[in-house]
Amino acid sequence: MTGYDYGNARLRARRQRLLRPGQYAGLLGRDGPGLLVALAAASYLPQAAADGAATGGWLATLYRAAHDHLVLALTGLAGLYSGRARQAVTALLGRFDVHNALTLLRAAHQGTAAAPALLTPVGRLGAGTAREAAGQPDLPAVARLLAGRRLPDPGTAPVLLAAADRYELDTDLAAVEQAVARSAWAHQAGVLRAAGPAADEALAALGREADERNLLLALRRRASARGRAASGTTAGGAQLPGGTLPAAQLTAIARAPARADVLAALAPVRRGWLGPLTTWADGGGLATLLAALETGRLRAECGRLRRGDPLGAATAAHYVLAHQAQARNVQLLAQAAAGVLTQDEVRHHLVMPT
Repeated sequence: MTGYDYGNARLRARRQRLLRPGQYAGLLGRDGPGLLVALAAASYLPQAAADGAATGGWLATLYRAAHDHLVLALTGLAGLYSGRARQAVTALLGRFDVHNALTLLRAAHQGTAAAPALLTPVGRLGAGTAREAAGQPDLPAVARLLAGRRLPDPGTAPVLLAAADRYELDTDLAAVEQAVARSAWAHQAGVLRAAGPAADEALAALGREADERNLLLALRRRASARGRAASGTTAGGAQLPGGTLPAAQLTAIARAPARADVLAALAPVRRGWLGPLTTWADGGGLATLLAALETGRLRAECGRLRRGDPLGAATAAHYVLAHQAQARNVQLLAQAAAGVLTQDEVRHHLVMPT
């Protein structure tokens, strides 16, 4: 027994409920109400039925159904495992704890309460704590509440407190976000590393995602700081740990005078990025690049992890990623029904995680 046996067996059975390619073919092209009816006939019955009587229009209803189905699929996941396996799966769900913490901190910075639909309470930062945090008067108060409960994780809690202390002096939300994201990413990678070879595939997937996020951060820095490109700042302070792109290369990308220089630097070492980067180098936007890179990564990782070690963390990592991809797919279908995207655009970005 490895600590993964029982949980992985349960998840292999559960993933049969994921939408299949044939079902997506039947969903694409439907209008909003028709899409909701079709989802209710598939694996979205509880969410679609509950949302059918809700207000806000069918587009909001579809987004709620995607969100609530994701929460239902991932809630209690770590409880299926024991020992180091449970710690590894908790780390895999840590991305949602970080997302929730940052969402609550941003809302407090803006003087608003975070909408429940923006939160995914499937890890240690649950719905009850999120509601309590949303009622706090300001960002430092939210930070103190979360850190007092060792959230978003035990290693990041003191980092969050220190960042909140600095925030009281400079109100720099971006600095808080960067400090929390870097610490939490390092914590997740550390837990997976400590879990041993059984978590190697999940750890490698986390590293590849770090590379993608670090690239996009460098390109955003390049786009927003063209006039300051010669300054002494580097990418190292904001870079997520665990990736393979060195800080010096990311700094060079942020300072590259032309998009073609970025493409030339990355094409030999990241062939999977060649298509999206070529489109961007030809004048495409960062949002388009982000969507294309995300689509490629989700497809590749779902394939790798599904074929991964059946007695390791790969099964849980695939399950989490597959449900994230499915929620994204439903949102894409909703955007097509609303006329925001064409059917061809949706086909280009759909991910079949099974």
